[in-house]
Amino acid sequence: MNHPYTHRSREGGFGQVVKCLNLITGKTTAVKIHKDGESESILWEIEMLEAIRSLDTEKKNIIKFIEDFNCHDCSCLAFEMLDKSLWDLMDEEGMPLSLNEIRPVTQQLMVAFEALKGLGIMHLDMKPDNVMLVNHKDQPFRIKLIDFGLAHPVGALETGTEMQVLAYRAPEVMLGLPLSEAVDIWGVGCIMAYMYFGDHLFPFEWEYEDATGDRAKVLMTFFDVSENLEDAVEACSAKQDGIEYEDRMAFLSLLKGCLHVDPARRICSGEALKHRFITMAHLDWTLPSLDLPREAEECDPTIFETHAHHPSLPRYLVLQEYFP
Repeated sequence: MNHPYTHRSREGGFGQVVKCLNLITGKTTAVKIHKDGESESILWEIEMLEAIRSLDTEKKNIIKFIEDFNCHDCSCLAFEMLDKSLWDLMDEEGMPLSLNEIRPVTQQLMVAFEALKGLGIMHLDMKPDNVMLVNHKDQPFRIKLIDFGLAHPVGALETGTEMQVLAYRAPEVMLGLPLSEAVDIWGVGCIMAYMYFGDHLFPFEWEYEDATGDRAKVLMTFFDVSENLEDAVEACSAKQDGIEYEDRMAFLSLLKGCLHVDPARRICSGEALKHRFITMAHLDWTLPSLDLPREAEECDPTIFETHAHHPSLPRYLVLQEYFP
């Protein structure tokens, strides 16, 4: 084996992940050790990872799978080493992310799911733990999608199969309906809400008021204090600036598209990448006059004051074309 264990990173439902040093390449890697040896689920995960290898994982924001091997009767999968999960980041920050931070994470996830859609693969396990920051210090909010332990080709799952953690479980999964790539888009919507609110939109557990279970009650959610998603989004923002408001409404529009109860009407990854929240088309800003300045000194000083208070606006204005 070329991967001696050096540090335990985290433990999940199927096993644990350890930080290792590859003695051949000298590179640090993350090795996922399965508890169940050569089980059918492990072989299926390897098959999904091999299929994903056809993608450019750097451009498609998906973790790079290196190899699989066996050690002491354990099945192991080696991956590139990443920084920390979105869950870890949110826990460290202790507050919601801004729209300008939510936007790149959402865009990168949609790129990943558009690539998986091209392969006919569903991830089926969207949650903050499975969104990893690559190197948050040097590449802020550069993310990759990880953990394909539940991934399946579209149409390969038996109808009624239960999966996903409850807080991120799509309605069609709960209802036992046929599944499609729309399941993952619901998960992206839940991730967007998690980043915006700083907490999960739906509960992880169910609470029963009596032993028979006849009267079930979910734990408190945002909908206990807000009548709908619009009110919840509005309630979590103290700013009323016009530009901020337009951006928040664009965010809400995409969020509602991802969380449409009907999977057939839920926005798809390709459509989401063209949505104004991602493209920032609603933030296009131009000077009121067509007489553009040639030098910075010729600009109206109010331009700089406006942009200083609105980081979502374009940072640069073309004064003239320059070819050295």
